[in-house]
Amino acid sequence: MEGCYVPSMSFSRRDLLAASAGAVLPLNSPAKKRLRVAHFTDVHIQPELHAVEGTVKAWRHLMGQHPRPDLVLVGGDMVMDAWSADRDRTKLQWDLYHRTRKDNMDLPVHHAIGNHDIWGIDKGASHTSGQEGLWAKKWFLDAFGYARTYHSFDFADWHFVMLDNVLITPDGYNGMVDGDQFEWLKEDLSRTKKPTLLVSHIPLLSITGVVQGYQEKTGEWNVGGDVMTKNIDALRDLFLKNPHVKVAVSGHVHMVDRVDYAGVSYLCGGAVCGSWWKGWNAGFPPGYRLIDLYSDGTFEERYVPWGWTAQA
Repeated sequence: MEGCYVPSMSFSRRDLLAASAGAVLPLNSPAKKRLRVAHFTDVHIQPELHAVEGTVKAWRHLMGQHPRPDLVLVGGDMVMDAWSADRDRTKLQWDLYHRTRKDNMDLPVHHAIGNHDIWGIDKGASHTSGQEGLWAKKWFLDAFGYARTYHSFDFADWHFVMLDNVLITPDGYNGMVDGDQFEWLKEDLSRTKKPTLLVSHIPLLSITGVVQGYQEKTGEWNVGGDVMTKNIDALRDLFLKNPHVKVAVSGHVHMVDRVDYAGVSYLCGGAVCGSWWKGWNAGFPPGYRLIDLYSDGTFEERYVPWGWTAQA
């Protein structure tokens, strides 16, 4: 069976106690070569709400897994908010993120960009002009030494693609893989036949946007472009031409879901911070995802609550 999904609302007290102690419920483990990946998204670190303490605990919880992950994929929104923050506040948040990660986690890690990681787009609140050297997505690039906001790499038997699908628009942002990046992605996928996992901040495809999008007054569903990727049809067609694309993981909505569609499993990975360090969000506890990737292109996955309770 491709995947071993834990239903989103099946978090019992026993499950949470086990998770808080560093345990993971048993995974079926076929006799195939395994690569264990952690999807660790939406940290939203800040000096308030005991978020630093919580982030340290989350990293240590991840490091306590047995077996320990081989690779960590951070899905964006590392900081609480740079969009509307001034330079000093933005630097403070990034410094907290870097320190907690480096002091408590020593695994290979790759980062995707989230909308909260983009500095100063709200020029009034952030006191920016748009001419600053680290303005917009440049702070993210500087933070990790990336040449672009998207990249790919191979790790063991799998290929990984870190996408940037946060398109800045006059009214804010939309989920979109823009033209240049789309052409790059086409070329990138054509160069490998390894099973492939993609990471984006905003979901490429998710049921959560539909659940949130019902409009009682009209009786219709309205899925906003800020909660799902607008050019999913073009991406679906690209993936159909590249059947080695197996998994796409995302964050952003702070909820957990899985959509199996046209040969790809789309996984929303919840949020390390839950409801922005205020507890559970829409029935989902703070957590991260563990994904066991096998050399034949199959996988198993589960969402792991790490035991956080909002602090007074």
